[in-house]
Amino acid sequence: MTALKGGNAAAALADFAEAARLEPKVARYRAQYGQALAGNVQMRHRAETEIHAAIQLEPNNTAYRIMLAKLYQNLGFIKRAQGELERARAIDPQNAEVQRLLAE
Repeated sequence: MTALKGGNAAAALADFAEAARLEPKVARYRAQYGQALAGNVQMRHRAETEIHAAIQLEPNNTAYRIMLAKLYQNLGFIKRAQGELERARAIDPQNAEVQRLLAE
């Protein structure tokens, strides 16, 4: 996170990859790695895989579902994005970000 906050995306990506490899059962590492990968068009399939892994580890985490919905939205998969947002809303009906994204 320090590398990412410092603007060093390449180092952050490498660090997230290493964290996810060393601790594959830690959902936040997998989610952050997936989110970092999502910025690279060629790595978006891998990004989806990593965020899905985080969701499998923590299915009630709305933040991970929002990450996946945003990835789908960026890829133009609107129905998939909407489905993830609906699942997130079922978990947290008052989540303002989910409501905003669904309205879009």
